[in-house]
Amino acid sequence: MAQKAYKVGLKDGKIAIEGVDDFSIDIEDPKLNVGKLYSALFAGIDEPTTISLEPATELKQDRKAFSFFESLKKIVDGACEKMNPGLVDIAKKSEGLDADDVTKRS
Repeated sequence: MAQKAYKVGLKDGKIAIEGVDDFSIDIEDPKLNVGKLYSALFAGIDEPTTISLEPATELKQDRKAFSFFESLKKIVDGACEKMNPGLVDIAKKSEGLDADDVTKRS
């Protein structure tokens, strides 16, 4: 499965995804343009893909911005689950395998 990881930070009072143009969320007037989000992250994906968003340090330090980031992350995670229906099962199996590995080592 393909993976894409993006760092999300603050730039000029807006939440921005590093390396992605034409998508931002203004902290003072937060509006999500779903079309721009789709174009920025999902357009052109033609195989099962996981997309992860990681907050930059400055984003974590701004409570309001971090709250918006968490909402954005939930939206992206939900879209990935819809696009990759087996993804949740794969993640659960992976977590179970990790737990089994720890148990076996003990």
